[in-house]
Amino acid sequence: MNLYDYVIVGSGINALVAAAMLGKKGAKVLVLERNASVGGCLRTEEITVPGFRHDVMATTMVLFRTSPAYALIGRDLEDRGFALADSALPTGVLRPDGSSVIFAMDRRRNVATFDALAAGDGKTFAREMDVLGRDAPFLFALLGGDLWSLKSARLIAYEGLRRGLRGLAAWFGEALTTARGYSRSPTARRTSGRCGRRGFCTAASDQKARTLR
Repeated sequence: MNLYDYVIVGSGINALVAAAMLGKKGAKVLVLERNASVGGCLRTEEITVPGFRHDVMATTMVLFRTSPAYALIGRDLEDRGFALADSALPTGVLRPDGSSVIFAMDRRRNVATFDALAAGDGKTFAREMDVLGRDAPFLFALLGGDLWSLKSARLIAYEGLRRGLRGLAAWFGEALTTARGYSRSPTARRTSGRCGRRGFCTAASDQKARTLR
């Protein structure tokens, strides 16, 4: 007789979410992890100065926070002490010359920050945020859903009818293009991160999404 219905090797966020969802359905799940602590990239450690703890790797939970999985297991996590801590100043960038740039949840402040880096970059940032705001329902439906599902297929088909096939293809092309090229100065480009114009970003955050407001 098997002791477990599922054995998951590794304990990153995807593995832990899968285990939790399977467990809610009554399955017996064993999660194996070779490191001393679970969580994978979800790590908070004291590695800079004594008493200062911060995220070491994963720094944003936007896709998890907006996912169907969180809707299912979020309350269980909160009952066990889990909480998401938001900050008014969620993003800082250390530049090659040793200086730093801080971005806020306030859109006007971010526009001013970009303009201080290079004249005109604030206007470019504001224009891109306007475009992102118009696309937000489609974008976040994709990011928060199961891509290989009938629901997503219908969503993409609807957008194809609305935008036209060429328009939809152009949208996805721009979504995967780095945002660095849309700033005027090399200095400002280095603050943009590895983000696509439509929000497909290696460090996307719910705080950044809120700047659209």
